[in-house]
Amino acid sequence: MALSTKKFKFLLLLMFFGAQAISSLASAHQTAVGTASFYAERFHGRKTASGERYNMHDLTAATVHSRYPLGSILRVTNLGNDRSVEVRVNDRGPLPRGRVLDLSKRAATELGFLHAGLARVKVEVLRWGRSESGNEPS
Repeated sequence: MALSTKKFKFLLLLMFFGAQAISSLASAHQTAVGTASFYAERFHGRKTASGERYNMHDLTAATVHSRYPLGSILRVTNLGNDRSVEVRVNDRGPLPRGRVLDLSKRAATELGFLHAGLARVKVEVLRWGRSESGNEPS
């Protein structure tokens, strides 16, 4: 069955713009901008949601339940100085409104905001962790 030229052009446009829309949605879901803070030293050694102990010398992060599954690997960039670090999500927590991550002390130090306490950051997903249901996030 042959396609008319008009239908063929329509399908080409649909495929092109459909792929762009899907690509945009995927990258939007994998990148976020917001405020990051860091864990206080008093949490060092306490159990995290993943079951491991929080170590302020590791490159780790806590996030709200629905944002990034445990085990996700994220690149966090301080938008104030363009420094980046890769962290692994190993904890959950209620975060104050507008906060995207609570980082380990080491991550905050490497990003250069230890003394300020907060930083505007870009968060990119490098690898998704497993959701608590065992499925990849949608």
